[in-house]
Amino acid sequence: MSKVDLGAVVTPSLKGRGPAGEVLTALRQLAVERGWPRVIAPVRPTLKPRYPLAPIESFMGWTRPDGTSLDPWIRTHQRLGVRIVAAAPASQTMTGTLWEWERWTGLVFPESGEYAVPPGLDLLRVDKDSGQGVHVEPDVWMRHM
Repeated sequence: MSKVDLGAVVTPSLKGRGPAGEVLTALRQLAVERGWPRVIAPVRPTLKPRYPLAPIESFMGWTRPDGTSLDPWIRTHQRLGVRIVAAAPASQTMTGTLWEWERWTGLVFPESGEYAVPPGLDLLRVDKDSGQGVHVEPDVWMRHM
C-alpha cells in the first residue's frame, strides 16, 4: 500500500470557477490508476473561520435545508460522493512568539487568554508569561472511494 502526501491551494481569483473539483477528480483518477482502494483527505472547511467558537465536531454536522453541508468546501467533496469519516480537532499546530502573532494578525494581545484570529478555524491561545501563542487548527477527514 502506498501513501502519498498531497496539498492543493486554489488562487483566490479562481475560487468558485471549478479548479478545486478538477483537482479532486484528478486525485481520484490517480488513485484508480495506481490501484489504491481509497483516498482519505483532511479538509479545511472554508466557513469555519466565521465560527471559531464552534467545535469542529459540531460544525461538520451543520447542514443546509437540502441536507448537504453548510460549508461549501465540504459540499464540493460531497458532490463527488465522499463521506465524512471523523473530526480531526488537532490537525495542525502553529506556534509563535507574541511579536510574531501580532505581526501575522495585526492584533495586539494585552493579556493571556484566547483570541479569535481571522482566518483561524479555532482560537489562538496566548500566554503572556512565556511570550508564546499557540493555534491548533481542526480539519474534517473525508473518504473518497
